[in-house]
Amino acid sequence: MQREPVTPLAELQWTETPAIIEFVHAELDLLDQRRFEEWIDLYTADGVYFAPVAPDQASSLDHVSLFYDDVPTMRLRATRLRHPRIHVQDPPSRTVHIVSSFRNFVQENASGVTFRCNFVLFEYRQTQGQRLYGGTYTYKLRQEESRWRIASKTAALINSDDMFPSLAIWF
Repeated sequence: MQREPVTPLAELQWTETPAIIEFVHAELDLLDQRRFEEWIDLYTADGVYFAPVAPDQASSLDHVSLFYDDVPTMRLRATRLRHPRIHVQDPPSRTVHIVSSFRNFVQENASGVTFRCNFVLFEYRQTQGQRLYGGTYTYKLRQEESRWRIASKTAALINSDDMFPSLAIWF
């Protein structure tokens, strides 16, 4: 598999880059704090969250996925995560997201940008121990009402084709 060329942030001429990186950190903080409804509100009305099941899976339409959530599905998942009898999250997970290596910034149009970054997610559940997930996020952001919104986010796990226990949390 050929690696994409890395574009260091210092070489980017786009002035919004630091704001975008801060946006991603704030977005992941919402997940770590289990503020799911606020996290969902970061998405555009037609936004999607996608976690492919195969390393080379480009589309969510022709293959099963680990996650493929539009905004209504995200809201349903958040409601279920808050239900007192959701056994897959009893006790609830504690998470920490770490991101790095922001690269491949492409300005889509006057109001949109696409980029990638690496992530590591630590998940801890008292009775399950600690789990570690890692991979690459691909974001498509759009400016709406003078703020960034997520049009799509893909979480490509490095071991996406492995066996997993029940997955309830977003990566």
